[in-house]
Amino acid sequence: MKRILLLLTALLLLLPPAGAQDYVSTADDIALGKLVLERLAAAPQQDPGAQMILAAKSLLNQPYEAGTQEGREERLRIYLTRTDCILFAETCLGLVRTVARFGAQATFEDLAACLLQSRYRDGIVDGYASRLHYTAEWIRQGEANGLFDDLSDELGGVRDARPIRFMTQHPDSYAPLTGESQYAKDNRRAIRAVEERLDDTERYYIPRDRLADVEGRIRSGDILCFATSIEGLDYSHVVIAYREKTGDSLGFIHASTAAKKVIVEPRTLAAYLKANPKILGVSVLRVR
Repeated sequence: MKRILLLLTALLLLLPPAGAQDYVSTADDIALGKLVLERLAAAPQQDPGAQMILAAKSLLNQPYEAGTQEGREERLRIYLTRTDCILFAETCLGLVRTVARFGAQATFEDLAACLLQSRYRDGIVDGYASRLHYTAEWIRQGEANGLFDDLSDELGGVRDARPIRFMTQHPDSYAPLTGESQYAKDNRRAIRAVEERLDDTERYYIPRDRLADVEGRIRSGDILCFATSIEGLDYSHVVIAYREKTGDSLGFIHASTAAKKVIVEPRTLAAYLKANPKILGVSVLRVR
């Protein structure tokens, strides 16, 4: 009996404290997260767009790195010192939302809880397919949860009715979908079900040739999602709209694959789109 009690005590000591989030991170990422949370809480502005820009600038020069969410076990992974485009925008949003809710008392644990709600379907980690892999689904859940408003339709957007099938059409690009193991087969089946559900979800983007007409209505801090002509894919890139001062042409901050780090894009949005013909247009999300 004494041995059993000792074992139970040891197991209890290994469990996270009540209310703690189960996540993977590093000391450097936690330190940077706490620093940005403190910076946001101390900032005088209350406008969420300005807060988004402050969060984005706080992560400038952090390295671009793809695949940071992958691992043998599906876990919430939080990295600020390395990021890709969608995770950069999502992390900035999570930082802003965490401070909006908890103010100066915001902790990294609070940030983890916020990111869990935006990164996973219904905020529940339940295997590879529970993560919101497609930006279109991330947008729909974020809007339903009150994180932002999708303004694409009211800004003159057109409906994108093309089926989303990229992941199941390219399973070899995703390790958990590759091969004939039961694990891979189950993941492919689950992702295919997600893709079919997205067929019934309306999504809109503002065509590139109409952006000049509405550029003045896009604000610094809005999240911009670039709709792509790549077959089966919804969006190819996610950025944060940015103007240095009122009257400037619209630019953006992003985790750049070309620069391999988070930068203020040197080109305007119009110039960037002109250089990237596969971008069909832009969806606009305004943080609440």
